[in-house]
Amino acid sequence: MDFKLVNSFTSELANLKVKDVYSSLEGDDETDIPFSVWLLENPTSPLPMPGKITLYNHDIIHILLGRDISPQDEAFVLGFTMGNDPSTNWFHLLIYKLFSRFIYPSVYKFNQDDMKVFDLGFTYGRQLSIKEIHKIEFNQYQDYTLSSLRSLFGIKFEDIKKLRQMERALVPHSQTSQSLISDFETAPKYIVA
Repeated sequence: MDFKLVNSFTSELANLKVKDVYSSLEGDDETDIPFSVWLLENPTSPLPMPGKITLYNHDIIHILLGRDISPQDEAFVLGFTMGNDPSTNWFHLLIYKLFSRFIYPSVYKFNQDDMKVFDLGFTYGRQLSIKEIHKIEFNQYQDYTLSSLRSLFGIKFEDIKKLRQMERALVPHSQTSQSLISDFETAPKYIVA
């Protein structure tokens, strides 16, 4: 199966089981993650930030939010995860933004536009009624469809559509922003996610 996660709100993909979508993804292995990234983002680190998350759960959140793997997509997912953790405060954000902007290896660094998208993801994570999604044992939901799992966690198609429109306005020149909205403009309105 070959598809982009950005299209995962279409009816065909929203009705796939989480395990089927996950098994089709290509991503980093735990051993590929640089030390500075591991230090702030991994739950087994001695100094993790709020929103710390296993690589598997991180990938599932990518799937639920319909985000691919560009730096802009990563920024949204990481912002969402930190925003969804009630213990995140301004100091955590300051540290994380300094690391992700200036200390992370180049392929993991965020530019100014990515930081805007991080903030958008953070705001969305804060707004969801279910908190600490990063701590959920997603293994128990492998046989759920994307649509039903999104519904369970309150991730709504209309909210994601609005966020993608906002993101395109924030970062209009980005190819990621353009791809985020193009498929939504043609998606059927009956999709429930």
